[in-house]
Amino acid sequence: MPLRRWTRGPRLAYAMRNPLGGFARVPAAPAVVLRDLWPGNATVGEKLVRNRTEFEGVSRSLQSNVWDDPTWPAAYRRWLQSFCWLQDLRELGAESARIKARTLVSHWIRQPAAERAVIDPSITGARLCAWLGCYEFFAASADDTFRQHLMASLMMEARSIMALMPEAVYGWQALCALKGLLAVAVSIPDYPEFLTRYLRLIDEVITSQILPDGGHITRSPEDLFLTVKELAEMLYILQVARLPLPTTLVDAANRTVPALRAMRHADGGLALFNGSRERDPQLVELVLNRASRSRVVAAGLPESGFARLSSGRALLIADAAAPAPNGFDHTAHAGMLSFEFSSGKQRLIVNCGASKQKGWAEALRYPAAHSVLELGGMSPITFEANGTTSRPPQVTRTHATQDGAHWLDMTHNGYESQGGGVYHRQLYLGKDGRTLRGEERLEGATLARSPCVRFHLHPDIMVEPTENGYLLHSEEESWLFQSDGQISVEESVYLGGSRRMATLQLVLTPAAAPPQDTSPTPLPPEDDVEEDGGAPLLQTTTPQEEAATPLPALTEAAEQTPDLLPDESIVLTAPDLVEEAAAPMPDGIPHEQAHAPTLPHAALSHAMAQPPPKPIHWAMTLISE
Repeated sequence: MPLRRWTRGPRLAYAMRNPLGGFARVPAAPAVVLRDLWPGNATVGEKLVRNRTEFEGVSRSLQSNVWDDPTWPAAYRRWLQSFCWLQDLRELGAESARIKARTLVSHWIRQPAAERAVIDPSITGARLCAWLGCYEFFAASADDTFRQHLMASLMMEARSIMALMPEAVYGWQALCALKGLLAVAVSIPDYPEFLTRYLRLIDEVITSQILPDGGHITRSPEDLFLTVKELAEMLYILQVARLPLPTTLVDAANRTVPALRAMRHADGGLALFNGSRERDPQLVELVLNRASRSRVVAAGLPESGFARLSSGRALLIADAAAPAPNGFDHTAHAGMLSFEFSSGKQRLIVNCGASKQKGWAEALRYPAAHSVLELGGMSPITFEANGTTSRPPQVTRTHATQDGAHWLDMTHNGYESQGGGVYHRQLYLGKDGRTLRGEERLEGATLARSPCVRFHLHPDIMVEPTENGYLLHSEEESWLFQSDGQISVEESVYLGGSRRMATLQLVLTPAAAPPQDTSPTPLPPEDDVEEDGGAPLLQTTTPQEEAATPLPALTEAAEQTPDLLPDESIVLTAPDLVEEAAAPMPDGIPHEQAHAPTLPHAALSHAMAQPPPKPIHWAMTLISE
């Protein structure tokens, strides 16, 4: 492996020799006509015709023969160099779009080989597939010279992938690189080395990242979606070429599709964990159907570390494992034990999502951007300057079911080395999906800093205060949120969709301790002492006790709440859509912080003298639908 790294430069230079110089025979056209499987965006295509580009909030003007700039964000550079926007021009369909596509491809393929950006084989693979998938749109009607240069470029850049793989990229990006190699292999079958190299690498790449339960090693639903998308495209290419399907490839598709279905809410979008966003539900469904005919939803994802609780219309998905291992942790978030909760197609409790923009990308990795307990100034994992993580915590989970009800018990020790103790979260979802209860506590804390538990709300949810708690309103339902802790409503931000939006969050803190009475209290006679039977209002119960001891307080509150509403109800709604350029980061989310700050010695001594924080109990009850 070290030898291959040392010889990478010479191998890449040899691979990029132009076959038009007489080194090899260049075919006149692809032997197999491929087509891009995914829909484009005509609006984006129209902007491209006018030399305007916009991706992930970054807007740039197209400049002739300018394909790289050190000031460009990495995500924008990848998008531009991958040529995936050809599908947007194809979707527009106008002759001006065809001419623009041909012109831009011509600018790229006429660059000297030494000046082409081919160092990332995953971008190269995406580019080769884009060229071949849209060949009929922009190249079939072009002149012979253009098509000859295009076919020569396909050969050169496919050889660059062979020269760089498998060391250059990992994860789903490695699949993207091999997909490009496969596309060229079936399009130019006179050179069998392309297909031979693909078949030699594909098994290793798949087994290195797809877990036994079908999840992805990065523990990111986004990466799992992209993996399934790459698998679907490779299966399509092999089928069009009428080549045998590798067993490993078919098995990978059959395992990842049920896992991806399990990581969706009922609205069809992805759950927001470890760098994920919702994605277009129609595209997600199209990818799933292309990859496999299976409609099965995985009941559990033990190796991936996610718990899925489904009852009635309710669905809860929880992050119940440590971050991904080194080498696969660039998208890992400090959201261990966080969860998302939806009822029907409406998301209620969410995580904040992800962003490609610097600053936001880092801030959204911290606990404050998740629906989970947070200790101010602390992080359960350490984020290094290169984007990787260190100091991973130990995470445990126990998931039990009985008669349709679910109990989920999770812990992590990410705060223990900082004096915060072991975080213990218990969740209960009732058998009809109408009740969700939880307990949050820190065990063995020596640094008694007061925790807070954040519940970020989807932007569609309106919050209304009542005497019994807070009502969470969607278009179809209303849920009552209660806690024996203190509840405050604060601003939040949601980056799970296509644009950044303002929203609200419920923040729980332990109930304030009653003032201490320093006067001596006379002891009652021994016969008058009564046993203490007072449990917290929202005390959770064991599975054995559930059927016999429901929560009367919640039942009564659900029945009485409509009568307790004031005549002029106060309804809190999320502010208007946040403008991209002006949206500040919400309080509680660090802006750029590689390590959690440490307390001064005096503050540390004072904090250690405080009693440990009390557990916080909470409950959500469906009261109208």
